[in-house]
Amino acid sequence: PCRHAMTIPQPEGAELIERLLAATALRDAETPIDVACSGGPDSTALAVLAVASGRDVTLHHVDHGLRPSSGADAALVKDLADSLGAAFVGHVVEIEPGPNLEARARAGRRAVLPRGAATGHTMDDQAETLLINLLRGTGVDGLSGMSPGPEHPLLGLRRSETHELCALLGIETAVDETNAEQVFLRNKIRHRLLPLLAELSERDPVPILVRTADIARSESAFLEEATRSEIGDVEDVAVLRQAPWPLAARALRRWLSEGRRSEAGAYPPSEAELERVRAVIDGSVRATELAGGFRVARTAGRLRLEHSVSGTLRQVTDPRESEIPPAWAAHDLGPVVVSKDALRTRIAEMGEAISNDYAESAPLLVGVLKGAMHFISDLSQAIALPVDVDFMAVASDGSAAKTSGIGRIVKDLDIDLSGRHVLVVEDIIDSGLTLNYLRKYLGARGAASIEGCALIVKEGTMRVEQDLRYVGFEIPPTFVVGYGLDVAERYRNLDSIYTYIGEGSA
Repeated sequence: PCRHAMTIPQPEGAELIERLLAATALRDAETPIDVACSGGPDSTALAVLAVASGRDVTLHHVDHGLRPSSGADAALVKDLADSLGAAFVGHVVEIEPGPNLEARARAGRRAVLPRGAATGHTMDDQAETLLINLLRGTGVDGLSGMSPGPEHPLLGLRRSETHELCALLGIETAVDETNAEQVFLRNKIRHRLLPLLAELSERDPVPILVRTADIARSESAFLEEATRSEIGDVEDVAVLRQAPWPLAARALRRWLSEGRRSEAGAYPPSEAELERVRAVIDGSVRATELAGGFRVARTAGRLRLEHSVSGTLRQVTDPRESEIPPAWAAHDLGPVVVSKDALRTRIAEMGEAISNDYAESAPLLVGVLKGAMHFISDLSQAIALPVDVDFMAVASDGSAAKTSGIGRIVKDLDIDLSGRHVLVVEDIIDSGLTLNYLRKYLGARGAASIEGCALIVKEGTMRVEQDLRYVGFEIPPTFVVGYGLDVAERYRNLDSIYTYIGEGSA
């Protein structure tokens, strides 16, 4: 029986509710249900069907404050709850502007919604999720999409059906204008890719994609059972070495994902990260760095996942002691500080982290000339996104072994910053004055966000503390050259970074 106070057109309204309910995971349960309701047609239809199932329903609305209409949406959901005889709870979360907005908004919602709250995701959302995961690179788990059940009870319905229900009942629904913006990947898939797939295949691709997800989910469940049977202790290196690698990799993905779950926007480990962990298991290296400020180390035959020192990512394999500088530079160079192999490995890790963090909106890389020229070139190739690159140059004393601050901008950007997520790429942070100046300068030009990325940070030398999102290496406060770093315009072309012991180094 339907307990809400809303008038239902007879008989078509009752028939539609009955038909839609039969395709959901709502009818068989009798326990109270929490519903995440944005006020849009999908979650509104979920609210109606949940009440129609005879259960006690509480509608939860989360206001992210990202749209001017968000306050009106909360009032709309409150009115809906009153008309249905459901309870209402409003939540407010603050989401800072910046990259990967959708992922951070999801994390904000999860933090305030009751555990197990039902969402209004439909069959169309399932197809979009599968394509998103496929385009980002995924295995059988990613192809599984969302699991049908209490948290996703509408996966058996089409989006057109939820809209039809709201229209038939005359329910006013919220309109999220961002759903039409061609900025987010999901919107591009919804408005461009899925119609193209329909045109090419001459059929509706959504049921096909959902069927693929169902098959993948079944196979994923089988592999998960086999993995738990084969690998009881994922931290035991001997067990991991003996297990087939596909099962070991699966166990490691679960272990690493659970260990990093507390970090907002954390992603499952990439294949590159798993290969580095595999090297720790094989004994090739003693530890490796992961995105998000984590590292995996091996001690006494066991793995451990821990935060990197000070939350920054640092190379933990020692540079090659046998690395010899070229003869033309040897008289001015001391020991190698960062080898070319360490540079290559670390930059690949940084590119991977940036690709994850900016997955929804590729950043504009702003290189600070001339020192960052090698770094930004290699870094941009390590980022699996369509990044734009521009350069700035700041006047400074190129012959000084110690920085003295910034002078003036001698080359400005050519690209408009309005609404862009900017990542300032520096070769080395010493005093921090240059980056501090650039943040203020660029911030006045309408950028959506500005973050800092530095290959080298000298410990204990900052005069202005910087919040750096990405750090390659922390080194002692010594003067270094190579890989773009110079003294009097020399030594930029060295492929490793060395201590400089020549004239003026004291």
